[in-house]
Order: sequence, then structure tokens, then C-alpha cells
Amino acid sequence: MILRDTPCEKKNSDHPCEETQLTIMKMALKAVCPYIHPNSINFKYAPFKAWVRLGGETARSLFPPRLLHALAYKYELPDINIRRKEARLMFVEPVSISFDTFPYYATHEVIPFIWDCWPRYYDKMERWMRRHKIRRAIFTSKQEMEAMKARLPEVCMMHCPEAVDIQFYSPGKDLKKRSIDLLEFGRSNIKYLGTDGIAGINHVTTLQNGRFVYTNDELFAAMADAKVTICLPRCLTHPDLAGSVETLTQRYWEAMLSRIVIVGHCPQELEDIAGYNPCIEIDERNPVRQIRSIIKNITHYQELVDRNHDAALRLAPWELRMRQVKEWLENI
Repeated sequence: MILRDTPCEKKNSDHPCEETQLTIMKMALKAVCPYIHPNSINFKYAPFKAWVRLGGETARSLFPPRLLHALAYKYELPDINIRRKEARLMFVEPVSISFDTFPYYATHEVIPFIWDCWPRYYDKMERWMRRHKIRRAIFTSKQEMEAMKARLPEVCMMHCPEAVDIQFYSPGKDLKKRSIDLLEFGRSNIKYLGTDGIAGINHVTTLQNGRFVYTNDELFAAMADAKVTICLPRCLTHPDLAGSVETLTQRYWEAMLSRIVIVGHCPQELEDIAGYNPCIEIDERNPVRQIRSIIKNITHYQELVDRNHDAALRLAPWELRMRQVKEWLENI
């Protein structure tokens, strides 16, 4: 992929790079596969795979041997500055930014595709982006992008909401034929359900004592057999980390693709994309009673989950997002 020599000159518009006067030389752009942790799901791998399926060029991952990982997390190589006419699209998190971009931050222009840039990381990311002369960046959270744009107005930035690899998710049986009443996968909802959960229903949780106890295949099967799940943005479950940042995560798409009734809160990003609220807003005064009522009247929600499934099929694929990313990079 070749980035064109096109400055961002358009003013008084909604373009994310308005008033930026950078002249970008023609250069090759290649994506780098993120590090794959043994026995662990890396959510950053799905957009890389979508990039490959769309015909995007790739460069070899050059992560250090496992013995040196701690050093790569903590320290950075000096700027070698030998291949600045080539760019590397890299999938990153601020908590591990030096490792995620190793060693290309020292040798190439890096275009970071950024997840989880919570407020506590704003200072760190600003310093890192200035140090490595980042000119273009992509954020999965619109609020985080806007916060960093205020700090780095000269950087062209794009908001690219999270998506999923839809091939893994099954629409399953109709709600009335499902055996799991409430499925909690990933984050704990103890704040809303208490330590005892909901007695008298088939309540399944995939996270026990801080560890996942389901394999990927078991999780996908459980999702296709669940009636209700709880989806809440991290600003409500972990405000100490997320602050007021409310963003769309893949959990919502996963539930929609699996035709599960979503109880919780709909991030504005999801409502903007879908054009409606696909969630049942949680009753914070008595969520247990609310969930019991939904389970008791589960057939009333079949039309909603069918609509959600159709919307997710159209709007959730990573191929859609990465096509938009490619177009944005070619046009700026």
C-alpha cells in the first residue's frame, strides 16, 4: 500500500485532520502482526487478519525472545532512523506500547492502532507519540481520540470503533429453546448482582476466581445457548481505570451475533453505528428483579435479538473497519 503525497488542508469540516499542514511523502505501508501470547486470545489479531484478507501488505514481526520481553516493555531502543520512508501499521495498547511497536518505533514511521488509551495513559501516550514523531494514529475510542487530539493537534487521527471476526459466532436457537438463563462472560457484574448472583436460574459465568474456565469453543457454544447477558462499559464497572470514557467493545457485537438479550448500557458509539439502542437499559435499583422478568417473558424479546443479529452481520465485521482504515490512510 502506498500513502499518497497529500497534505491535510481542508478546513472548517469534520475531517479529523482539519487544519493540519503536514506534507506526507509517498511511502510503503505494511501492517505488522501483533504478538500472539501462548494460550491466550489476542483481540488485536482479528483486525490484522482482516487487513490481510483485504489484500493489505504485511511486514515480519520482530518481537524479541521471550527472555527479553520484560526489557522490551520497560526500555526502548535508540532511534536508528534508517527506513523512515516506510510506515508500519501496528496494533497496540498504551500499557505495553514499547513492546507492541518493537522494534519498528526505532526504524520506521509507526501508525499506531490504539485500544484502551484510558485517561491514566494520556501523559504516557503523548510523550511516546512526540518522541517517535507520530503523524497518524487510529483510536478505537472516540473520546480517547478527542482527548489525545487536544494534546497533539498536529497529528492526523481516526476513530475506528471495535469490531469482531463474525465467523466464530452462531445465531443459535430461538430464545425459548435455550438452556442458559444468564451468561456472564469476561467482566464480573458483582456490583449489580451481588456475590450470590441470581438464585433459582441457570446462571453461568466464564470467569471464576479471576480466571477464564471456558475454552474458546465452549464460550461460543454457551453464547449460542444463552438467553440474557449483561454488557456494561468499563466506565460503569471500573471507573477507577476508565474514568468517564464510554466506548464500544466487542462484547456487544458478540452478544448481538449470538442473539442474546443484552441488559446493561448502550455506549453512544454503538447507538450511532446501529441507528438504535440494541440494549435493555439496566434497572440499577433492582437489576435482579429486572433480569428475572426478562427471563420469564423471554419470547417478547425474540424480535429484538433478531434485529440485533441482522445489524451485527452488517456492521460488526473487522473487514468493514479495515477497509475504512485503508481508505483513510490512502486519502490523508
